[in-house]
Amino acid sequence: MDSGRELRTLSGHTAAVNGVALSGDGRIAVSASWDNTLKVWDVGSGRELRTLAGHTGHVYGVALSGDGRIAVSASGDHTLRVWEVESGRELRTLSGHTAAVNGVALSGDGRLAVSASEDQMLKVWEVGSGRELRTLKAHSASVTGVVVTADGKRGVSASWDKTLKVWELDSGRELLTLTGHKDSVNGVAVTPDGQRAVSASYTELKVWELDSGRELRTLTGHSNYVNAVAVTADGKRAVTAAGDRLLHSGELKVWELGSGRELRTLTGHTSGVNGAAVTPDGQRAVSASDDNTLKVWELVSGRELRTLSGHVWFVRAVAVTPDGQRAISASWDMTLKVWDLENGRELRTLAGHTSSVHGVALSGDGRIAVSASLDATLKVWEVETGACLATFTCDAAVYCCAFSDALKIIVAGDAGDHLHFLRLEEPKPNI
Repeated sequence: MDSGRELRTLSGHTAAVNGVALSGDGRIAVSASWDNTLKVWDVGSGRELRTLAGHTGHVYGVALSGDGRIAVSASGDHTLRVWEVESGRELRTLSGHTAAVNGVALSGDGRLAVSASEDQMLKVWEVGSGRELRTLKAHSASVTGVVVTADGKRGVSASWDKTLKVWELDSGRELLTLTGHKDSVNGVAVTPDGQRAVSASYTELKVWELDSGRELRTLTGHSNYVNAVAVTADGKRAVTAAGDRLLHSGELKVWELGSGRELRTLTGHTSGVNGAAVTPDGQRAVSASDDNTLKVWELVSGRELRTLSGHVWFVRAVAVTPDGQRAISASWDMTLKVWDLENGRELRTLAGHTSSVHGVALSGDGRIAVSASLDATLKVWEVETGACLATFTCDAAVYCCAFSDALKIIVAGDAGDHLHFLRLEEPKPNI
């Protein structure tokens, strides 16, 4: 990996190869192909060891247990199959999906598998028995936004299906569906006490009581699509981002959540505003726009403090560190940038995505960032150094992400109507 030099080519499949998994020691690889088979390879020599045949449709993905003994494959025949890698023997078939299964992942101990299907379902399976443990039906259209309550126990997702859903993160259980919007829901935020959610749809916002799912009020005043919403740390105010790049217009509005009253409008961007974040002290807001810039605002006066320039394409999202000193932005130029909010200086660029970056979230201590991209990946970054720590590949473009510090869980929503629940683990030291 140090040089990037090609060592060998493994040939044997008779159609496109869709996925590959490596054993923990890096000695064995298993590939998945449109020729309806999987192949087991000796990585050191490039030798094909065996073929795993049994699927009656394209094989779209494969996952390996940490010890390399068990493989689980996902197929267009609507099933998953569990294989003994050493012998090539099929141990069991996991049936339950009603459409092609596009991907599969295994838990660290290899006991659980999670599958993603075109039937808009995620399923959790017990690998040893083949028993289906639970099904997670996210939404019936793309998931556009997701946030996590401050205690890390619940997530709220927003979708183009005009609804929001409240989830128990530890179990993946859906708690509530919030209905009332007449158009796509583009963004969502929660108050710090976890009692209320604020959602953005078309030209309106709605405030919800999270425990009951009751709609408390509707806020109107924008004349363009509301793309994002952020809430101040005291839960008293919301900042919304709106606009349309085709109309070359964009604005932010500040609202009093208790009364629903509009306090002020912030103008200055020359195109649609896609994202907003508020500093922990509630004094400043940072906006992300299709005019390729970010702007820092003084919320009490509505005064523009500075413009952050450096991206070469639309800026889609922004997050602020807990100390309020830095911001990290996500852009269609395939990068993220870290900014010093006091002087507007660009500190570093995080590069690695191969398509537009649509979402960004920060850990509670501000040391770790998670990015969501149209290249169908999530990346985990060390903010201080810009190092990419991990990459997770999804089945579709990823639009949004959020971070639960309490549970060390990343929640991400994709264009395939799915929510992904990923546990972030500390690397184990080599002994």
